[in-house]
Amino acid sequence: HPLANVDGKAYRTMMAHIFSQRISPAIDYTYDSNMPKSFSIRTSKIQQHVCDTIVRVFKRHGAVQLCTPLLLPQNRQIYEHNEAALFVDHSGMLVMLPFDLRIPFARYVARNNILNLKRYCIERVFRPRKLDRFHPKELLECAFDIVTSAANSSLPTAEVIYTICEIIQEFPALQEKNYSIYLNHTMLLKAILLHCGIPEDKLSQVYVILYDAVTEKLTRREMEAKFCNLSLSSNSLCRLYKFIEQKGDLQDLTPAINSLIKQKTGIAQLVKYGLKDLEEIVGLLKKLGIKLQVLINVLINLGLVYKVQQHNGVIFQFAAVIRRRQRAVSEILAAGGRYDLLIPQFRGPQALGPVPTAVGVSIAIDKISVAILNMEEPVTISSCDLLIVSVGQMSMSRAINLTQKLWSAGITAQIMYDWSQSQEELQEYCRHHEITCVALVSDKGGSYVKVKSFEKERQTEKHVQESDLIDHVLQKLRTKVSDERTIREASDNLAVQNLKGSFSNASGLFEIHGAAVVPIVSVIAPEKLSASTRRRYETQVQTRLQTSLANLHQKSSEIEILAVDLPKETILQFLSLEWDADEQAFNTTVKQLLSRLPKQRYLKLVCDEIYNIKVEK
Repeated sequence: HPLANVDGKAYRTMMAHIFSQRISPAIDYTYDSNMPKSFSIRTSKIQQHVCDTIVRVFKRHGAVQLCTPLLLPQNRQIYEHNEAALFVDHSGMLVMLPFDLRIPFARYVARNNILNLKRYCIERVFRPRKLDRFHPKELLECAFDIVTSAANSSLPTAEVIYTICEIIQEFPALQEKNYSIYLNHTMLLKAILLHCGIPEDKLSQVYVILYDAVTEKLTRREMEAKFCNLSLSSNSLCRLYKFIEQKGDLQDLTPAINSLIKQKTGIAQLVKYGLKDLEEIVGLLKKLGIKLQVLINVLINLGLVYKVQQHNGVIFQFAAVIRRRQRAVSEILAAGGRYDLLIPQFRGPQALGPVPTAVGVSIAIDKISVAILNMEEPVTISSCDLLIVSVGQMSMSRAINLTQKLWSAGITAQIMYDWSQSQEELQEYCRHHEITCVALVSDKGGSYVKVKSFEKERQTEKHVQESDLIDHVLQKLRTKVSDERTIREASDNLAVQNLKGSFSNASGLFEIHGAAVVPIVSVIAPEKLSASTRRRYETQVQTRLQTSLANLHQKSSEIEILAVDLPKETILQFLSLEWDADEQAFNTTVKQLLSRLPKQRYLKLVCDEIYNIKVEK
């Protein structure tokens, strides 16, 4: 057979014929017809925003970008239960596209004798199609790995988990999903399976079945059928279900774990080893300041299975329960664990020296992008800080010169190529590209340029000296960054407990002169607000008033704060209200106040809220 001798003439002739075949126009056209067709500039910008934000978090931890070679020789042992996208190169050798980013990195670490490294990588991974002559399915995956020569430290694992918590904090769309961290240990999982009477030679098959069940590739009935095919007794299955369905903190699972420790010496040793690692990880996460009661629940899930063939030690998963097609399903944002034993499989036969400790996590970038796209209040992500528009052909030279100065100052700017566009076309361009600031350059304006800003439905204009434009834009950017940081820090430190705006910090309450005080913020807006906008305003008010609250001598344990959109002079008028008197006296002073001021309807809303707080309560 020609394949029997890869160096023979028959083999080379066969390969030459294979690679000389012609692709018909029909196959060429349909090859990528199953790939996404509709391009969206907004989707691309959101994906870029997500990647930039995540990379910023990784760099805070000292990570560097490292992308490994794309192709690997086919390896049936590593991808025993995962179908990789396989190809044949010109010599007839079978190579595969990456199924994930971990295997290529482990191979790279082994071949280059790397002992210490923090790396991140955002790359495509591939899945084969069931149909022939179609492009493999592409997924965008993000990997973060820590390789260290410190063999007995659990800190790298805790740092990787903490990094995902930081990423969740960066995106309000993720914070609303109430993710939980699920932890398990490969030793603990092995001990459970052995305790349930599963033979050691069938463990790898059971791992695959459990993993497919966890990722919802199998229904409960299909999982039971596969277990029956392995000739497992009903008693073994009952004991197995009893364990894998348990989740909670370590104290909740103590009875189940203690029942394992009382078993044979081998099983007890596995349990003790796994339990020790899990206790260390939970302790380190608390030291790192994960707000267990606010953002993340750290739970031990005895049924968590994640690529056990690749991992050894602690494995973890970030998951949230979401509604999909009228049923509750688990959405996995990130998963990972330690994989020290994976690296030696790629070392050369003559390799010497220590094997490093390695821990990594894979993050589903696409799920973050989808969460942002589906937010109730759309996030504005502009493609540039300023759009330069020449009003007429005569001003184009000035506009080009101004754009060059902005680029030199480090400001992202675009110039409108077509100077003849109408006002309506310009506004549509800005709306489509989410550009919020435009500089109009005109010979009629002399040395001034007209700067237009678009915020929501509001539009402002300002004439700025051309020489001051860079400083003006930089000031706007500093203000924007400051506001975003304030909101982010506030959301980090404060959890919104209900729609009225009750807040708690890491210790639970604000301590004001020894008394525990719960500030309650109520936003009264002239127009209807979305829930997310209302929460953002409440957070901003709470943050601005922190210092004032700390210096306030308050007898009551509760403070009511009304946030209103009124000028200072109007707010001072409210001091004339008789809220300490009876209802009739209060209503009389309200009428007097409304007779002196505009915005009658809005002011009445404010007065009604004051009445609810000061009179009814």
